[in-house]
Amino acid sequence: MPSGVLWLRIGGLLVLVIAAVLVLISFLNYSNYRKTYIESNLTRYLVLAKDVRQGIVSDLNIGLHPSEDLYLMPALTEMARRYDGIRYIGVVDESGRPISQGDFPALPAQAWKDKIAATATDTYWRSSDAQAYQIGLTFTNNFDLKAGAVVIGYDRQRIERAVDDMMRKMCVDAVKVLILLTALALAGVYFLTRRFSAELVQVGATLDAMFDAAEPPFVADHMLGEDVAGNINEFSAMTHRVVREIARLEQELLPPGGPGAAAAEGRA
Repeated sequence: MPSGVLWLRIGGLLVLVIAAVLVLISFLNYSNYRKTYIESNLTRYLVLAKDVRQGIVSDLNIGLHPSEDLYLMPALTEMARRYDGIRYIGVVDESGRPISQGDFPALPAQAWKDKIAATATDTYWRSSDAQAYQIGLTFTNNFDLKAGAVVIGYDRQRIERAVDDMMRKMCVDAVKVLILLTALALAGVYFLTRRFSAELVQVGATLDAMFDAAEPPFVADHMLGEDVAGNINEFSAMTHRVVREIARLEQELLPPGGPGAAAAEGRA
């Protein structure tokens, strides 16, 4: 094996391991960031929806229907203006009729009724399409009957762009770290293995020469450790002796000038 092959193989394997670890860490960080960022936006808009619901419930307690509240629509308009991530915000009453601001989904009244009926008052529904995430909070009247829901749709593309930007930053950082660690790993492996690799080359040359050398070749006592060097030298001496003995026996057994004599003399 050439002296440069060993450290390249070890270094290449080490770099692959480092790259795999970086990819795994980056994927986990990205997944965690995406989940956290989406959940934080959900929490933010849930707070807004709960504020609107609280005002509607207060109106219902005094017998004021959402459609009769003159301040409700201006409040929804102001909320949509202040939070640029809101695509639409509205209130759907018990009949499925929306009082809304923004590009509110034009669903049939029965579809809104089904959403309200399927959602408990202590939770919310959550859905999405290509453009928006939607959350809905139901509210009840004085008789503790569901009287409608507050619905907010917020920009999905805005969130996806923010998540994609973070993914690109993580990828760039991972590549930078990989380049740095690759250089350090290859340099470290080279300095750690260069002596060992050189000794392997010398041992290999010794083993290759033991069949043709006039005298048995030996390696230095420090090569690969004293025990290994001693075993190599013992093997070299024994092999050299056996080869010579075989050549001698062939010369004795073959008739002079026979077809194998020339070959035997060449091996000798």
